[in-house]
Amino acid sequence: MRLVARLVVISLLTFSAFAQSDRGTITGTVADTAGAAVASAPVEARNVQTGAVYQTTSTSTGNYTLPQLPTGSYELSVTVTGFKRFVQQNIAVPVAQTIRIDVVLEIGTASESVTVTAEVSLLKTESGELSHNVGSQRLNSLPILGIGAANAGSSGIRNPMAVTNLAPGTLWQPNLNVRVNGAPSNTEAIRVDGMDSTQTMGPFAQAQTQPSVDAVQELSIQTSNYAAEFGNAGSGLFNFTMKSGTNQFHGTGYDYFVNEFLNSGQAYLNVRNKNRRNDFGGTFGGPVKIPKLYDGHDKTFFFVNWEQFRETVQIGGQAVTVPTANYRVGNFATALTGRALTGAVATDALGRQLFEGQIFDPNTEATAPNGRRVRDQFPNNAIPSARFDSVAAKVQALIPAPTSSALFQNGIYPYPSQRVTSIPSIKVDHSLSAKMKLSLYWQRTGTESQYSPTLGNSEGLPTPITAARGTFIYNNTVRLNVDYTLTPTMLLHLGGGWQDNDFSDAAPVTNYDAVGNLGLRGGTVGPTTGARFPLFTGLTGASNTGGVQQLGPSSQRRDIMQKPAANASVTWVRSNHTFKLGADLRIEGYPNYLFTNASGAFAFSADQTSNTSVDGLPLGGFSLGFPYASFLLGRVSTVTLAQPPYQKNGRQFWALFFQDTWKVTRTLTLDYGLRWDYMTYPAEQYGRTPDFSPTVANPTAGGHPGASIFEGDGPNRCGCRFGKNYPYAIGPRLGIAYQINPKTVMRAGFGVSYSSSNGLTPGVLGSSPVTATAPAYGDPSMTLAAGIPFTVSWPDMRPGLFPAPGTITGAPTVWDNNYGRPARQLQYSVGLQRQVFTNLAVEASYVGNRGSWWQANNLVDYNALSTDFLASKGLDLTNAADRAILISQVQAVGAGRFRNQLPYSGFSGANSVAQSLRPFPQFGSLLGFGAPLGKTWYDSFQLKVTKRFSHGLDFTYTYTYQKELTLGAESEVGGGQVNDIFNRNTNKTISGFSRPQVSVLAVNYTVPALKGNRWLSYAVRDWNAGAVLQYSSGLPIRVPGSNSNLGSTLLRTTWAQRVPGQPLFLNDLNCKCYDPTRDLVLNPAAWTEPALGTFSPSAPYYNDYRQQRRPNESFSFGRIFRIAEGKTLSIRAEFTNPLNRLYWGNPASTNYNTARVVNSSTGALSAGFGFINTGVAPPTPGERQGTLVARFSF
Repeated sequence: MRLVARLVVISLLTFSAFAQSDRGTITGTVADTAGAAVASAPVEARNVQTGAVYQTTSTSTGNYTLPQLPTGSYELSVTVTGFKRFVQQNIAVPVAQTIRIDVVLEIGTASESVTVTAEVSLLKTESGELSHNVGSQRLNSLPILGIGAANAGSSGIRNPMAVTNLAPGTLWQPNLNVRVNGAPSNTEAIRVDGMDSTQTMGPFAQAQTQPSVDAVQELSIQTSNYAAEFGNAGSGLFNFTMKSGTNQFHGTGYDYFVNEFLNSGQAYLNVRNKNRRNDFGGTFGGPVKIPKLYDGHDKTFFFVNWEQFRETVQIGGQAVTVPTANYRVGNFATALTGRALTGAVATDALGRQLFEGQIFDPNTEATAPNGRRVRDQFPNNAIPSARFDSVAAKVQALIPAPTSSALFQNGIYPYPSQRVTSIPSIKVDHSLSAKMKLSLYWQRTGTESQYSPTLGNSEGLPTPITAARGTFIYNNTVRLNVDYTLTPTMLLHLGGGWQDNDFSDAAPVTNYDAVGNLGLRGGTVGPTTGARFPLFTGLTGASNTGGVQQLGPSSQRRDIMQKPAANASVTWVRSNHTFKLGADLRIEGYPNYLFTNASGAFAFSADQTSNTSVDGLPLGGFSLGFPYASFLLGRVSTVTLAQPPYQKNGRQFWALFFQDTWKVTRTLTLDYGLRWDYMTYPAEQYGRTPDFSPTVANPTAGGHPGASIFEGDGPNRCGCRFGKNYPYAIGPRLGIAYQINPKTVMRAGFGVSYSSSNGLTPGVLGSSPVTATAPAYGDPSMTLAAGIPFTVSWPDMRPGLFPAPGTITGAPTVWDNNYGRPARQLQYSVGLQRQVFTNLAVEASYVGNRGSWWQANNLVDYNALSTDFLASKGLDLTNAADRAILISQVQAVGAGRFRNQLPYSGFSGANSVAQSLRPFPQFGSLLGFGAPLGKTWYDSFQLKVTKRFSHGLDFTYTYTYQKELTLGAESEVGGGQVNDIFNRNTNKTISGFSRPQVSVLAVNYTVPALKGNRWLSYAVRDWNAGAVLQYSSGLPIRVPGSNSNLGSTLLRTTWAQRVPGQPLFLNDLNCKCYDPTRDLVLNPAAWTEPALGTFSPSAPYYNDYRQQRRPNESFSFGRIFRIAEGKTLSIRAEFTNPLNRLYWGNPASTNYNTARVVNSSTGALSAGFGFINTGVAPPTPGERQGTLVARFSF
């Protein structure tokens, strides 16, 4: 294997690395009028914008190919002695597509010419690939580029990926989900100017690395059967070509403006939330000219772009809980609910009646005559201020006063936050000679938001105590491409690039001095090393009696992606063949930092101010003690501390490919090739990420097998590797295009493509947070004033790293041994394309694929109990007595013969018998990370109608009828939950994203100039209207979970069981015949419990159990003003949901036993199975929203 690796490295160095073309091709034959081939004919293509000339000659069979042409408009000419000069104009070369131009030479002299001005045919006659191209003009003319998080993603800026929904078989949800032809979400590959630009650190967040819309020349969405030069894509390939300068100076200036006055009010609330957004910028390009020094006409060009999105949002508009004035001075009289405790806890050990909300003085603890501990209540349920912990008092001083007299949700503290996203870019093209051309591209995508509404709740509390975190993302992309013509029939392409992405969700304060400001000692970071405010949780009482909600930020991290890349390919045209050979090298590094728990995380509970007389007794739903009182005394229930770890994960991608386009005849083309992908599994550079070993003794678990190990060699290492790199990812490709007649083409293809997984390893796990829990009921793990009583270090490479002592909390990641195996997809299609008119073509295709080896972590649980194992212990899940034993505590009488049979010393007797019987009882579930067991099935009929612009009209229409099935490959929607891991194949189900029918129309019409009356023509010309109309089936509703005890007895869950004959709905979600404030829409009688102790036969999703259909409609109307020759001003208004259709949120569907709850004062529903909360905005699209767009072009 090492020899193979060395040979591959040598090959890659020979080629300088990989070839992922963003260019197009012109091909065809040169013949005379009798059909005889004309060999050695000089063929020249000239880019009409830049003047760049590309040359080749026809082969002995008359074939010619001009590869690696930058997208744009070309003029093709052929000059042969004895023949008239041939000229074809208006040749638009799209990204990654081949245009066929057959040249017929007429007898004559070279001074004579035959010029063809008609546009080329819409038919694709040279490959079996399925792809969909969208140019910049169409991208900007359709009402599809909304701004703001709901329309474009978290960055808010216009996102060119929005055109994804125009292609059949696709689904795009802004900055969340990209699906192509049924493959798992976000397995696509993205290329910018020929090189990989996939956001592998978090593939769902495409907006973090996206280019600016106005810098894009064209986007090609390649969905199936792409050539061998394209790979490492599990679903589709998104190929961006960026704009270049031309011989004429040109540019744009634009502004997208959003204000709430263009919107309608939210249903039932009739509220139009403040909505202020702007997306503005401009472009400028042309030849590089330095007066008296350099004139770059026909030689050197530049194109500059700058775009910025700005949005001001209101943070903290919701009610939060803060301590009342009485609580602040220690008076907890209002925490008393008046409910007397009953049963065994009705009185304490001294016979005194106990009441909910009482707080007890730890300093009064004594031993009652019966031997139980007991405490006295604080007089008047109030703590003297002299008893306040000094740290707690300083923290309390930072909490704002309430804005209402309520105990709970009694404060509203709104403040503004601004999100700014900027994308500057520049591209320079230079022709060193007629044979050698260079292209350099740079882009920076940056987003800054001090307070992110989606992180830390952004509740409105002031700094430094707010839980809010910000979003700071900076991406740089650099590309250098070189094209060199070795001979008239051989072209060399080289490229190199760099991309980095730096993501941080930093808290507003990152230099907090906890020792100086609070007197809180023990954190692992300080004001000069990134300290955040400490985290305080568990501070609210039961029954809405108040306290304070979370103080301080929780999870915080910084993730970086670094991706150097290079590429090379050689294209050789010989006879009827166009050969292409290339290689691919990409290295990805992921440095990351974690700051969670570094300043200490302090959890409080009511126990520390409870009466210890109730220790070990069930409270029966009552609460004794008060969390905020425990806080004022500084008595911490649980403290967690971590040393901030730094890890550098990384991986490599290598590939070789060969392909040949063989023109078997003038009507038959075969496009075949072979690609080899080799990728290493993501690993931490220094082996500081733990894996689970089933054989190593765990000292934290009394020596029981099952401990942490670390890969590599040396001290505390296992001398092993966690994963295996898969060397056999070989993907053949075959495409066939047969031109049945001049207007009809049959196209088919088959290919095998491999996909990489998410580049990150399982988080930053080399650091185990150390947790100290309360040693006994009512006692603290520490006091705030005394500081954290222990220290931590990193890296911590002990076998007993997990679990936390005395608990079953935490576990090392269980790396699947086959983690390095890439997912494989078999793609195939067959279809007919027909040119109905010159500018209208229709294509109908069957498109299918079969995916395997997708990551399916939930299909493996190394700590699962099987029914066979339980039977060996004499336990039967269908037996009620055995089920009672399994759910009993090991120390309880109900454990029967298993009572006090501890699997190891230190195992808590409070754990259940089922937990004690697990293979590794010190842990919970042990899922196999990276297990390549997921499968997908996809079959579809796809129809596409394309109307090229003419007479002011252009449109595309697509229709997809599809079936999407999955097995364990969709954990992102919950479909990855496994019903029974020991019977994996029973988990095959329809996809959680299944939409059997999807119809999309994208149309734009501009009124052309009228002949005759000049004034009438001026009045009506250049008005334009556009629309994007998408209609589809509703997404599936997930089946409710079972409420039986299988989760306690087998420690695994299952679904509810569907009742045959019962309707799933009480009301049709797609009709307007029900009132969601009065009517439940789902039928609880349609579900029942499976037989106790058995798994449900139900699937996670059913075809007839779907959410409301939500048409996604956008409309635009405006006018183009022609200011002067070549200068236009376009003004239009765009609207989403222009008809203001009323859409509901999704009904509550997780628990079919949820009771119907009606507000006694209003009569409106507030809960229930099938309840629709009208106070929550529905998924996109919501109410009508408008955008004003102004665009100046020259």
